[in-house]
Amino acid sequence: MKWQIRSKMGQNLGSGTILGLGLALGTLSALLASNLAVFGLISIEKLRVQADQIAVAAADSARGLITGYPCQTAEQMATMYMVLLDTCRIVGFDSFIRLRSAVVGIEIEASSRAGAVGGN
Repeated sequence: MKWQIRSKMGQNLGSGTILGLGLALGTLSALLASNLAVFGLISIEKLRVQADQIAVAAADSARGLITGYPCQTAEQMATMYMVLLDTCRIVGFDSFIRLRSAVVGIEIEASSRAGAVGGN
């Protein structure tokens, strides 16, 4: 003999279990989506900071403060950060850098300019 909980209408109760599972699954989906969005925003900011650092290193190399050629220095740093150096341009002592990276299947870009203090 099986024991079953029956409502006054004679039907099995169990819709609460389905509703609870649906709410749990919906909550987990929302949590995953928000985590992916925050991860993407953090990755964009990280790429911007890396572009700034690479641009400063390339400008320092152009000014002779560190050894090496500016764009080779930028390429080495981009490889170290595991990003792609899209553009490296040196004008006088200023460096213009553009980086690319793929995050969660979406390609992001960041660019930066660095040069001597007081330069226009």
